[in-house]
Amino acid sequence: MPFVSILVPVYNVEAYIGQCLDSLVNQTYSNMEIICINDGSTDRSLEIIEAYQKKYPQIHVYSYANAGVSTTRNRALALAQGDMIMFVDSDDFIALDTVEKMVYKMEKDACDLVTCGYSFEIGRFKVNRRVCKNGNMTNIEALHSLAEGTGINNYPWGKLFKRSCFDGVRFPENQYAFEDAYTIFKAIIQAKKIGNLSQRMYHYQYRKGSLTNEMDLATIYRMRKSIVYQEGYLRHQFPIEKFNFSVQYYNADMMILYTLVKSYHRSDQVIFEPSDIDWKTINPILRIGYVILSCVANWKVGCMRRVQEDFKS
Repeated sequence: MPFVSILVPVYNVEAYIGQCLDSLVNQTYSNMEIICINDGSTDRSLEIIEAYQKKYPQIHVYSYANAGVSTTRNRALALAQGDMIMFVDSDDFIALDTVEKMVYKMEKDACDLVTCGYSFEIGRFKVNRRVCKNGNMTNIEALHSLAEGTGINNYPWGKLFKRSCFDGVRFPENQYAFEDAYTIFKAIIQAKKIGNLSQRMYHYQYRKGSLTNEMDLATIYRMRKSIVYQEGYLRHQFPIEKFNFSVQYYNADMMILYTLVKSYHRSDQVIFEPSDIDWKTINPILRIGYVILSCVANWKVGCMRRVQEDFKS
């Protein structure tokens, strides 16, 4: 029965951490530890997790001055004793049989990494994102899926890793936002075999104050920069493979254009540089949406440099 370390970075989540920990301490799988790293919370988060620690011996609490989520996750990795590693964000929760099912899949199919499906919880509403079908794939197949946005993603959560996936792999501590995109694909590279469970067992909760809800223009450009990094790294490591990141660039550009239309004006003198997208791989309807939003942004903000040139390719 493998020992599993569940790593929980904690920062100002007093309204959510109880639900998160309840979903962990009541797992049907018992051979595990729960490592909670408090990253300088200024609310009652530390008080709450220390109360859980007194009640549940499998919970280990550590507290530090605020250093950011990358440092916090790296500290948790250094403290983890498990044969397998799972990340759970402190404002999310998982189904009560998640660990049991993912460990079973990993052992039965001799996988190095197992993914599960997930849903985005927005108040009372659930948004089901695209996930992988049940089955197995190689790391190269998983990397293509990651690039093309067909199920594998950059999130550290919703995955069970063998410890060896993080040999020499850590989150970049000098990176603000999208640190996952600089890290998780490297763990995937080190996994020879990836197993996928399509059941939506991880529940991601949108909340006020989270990065997902506060994406300004600079943050979105950081996201696009992380895609450039990931693409360059993979092309260098696997020169024979033809990774297609066009969907990711398309999504980033659409977020930039939407933000420009929503929040900027001509007086801001913003310039938008479109990504280098292979338009032959993009659905024609999505391409039309890009053209329309580009024209609206250019009319409102006057930000476009190369609209016509881009769409001739």
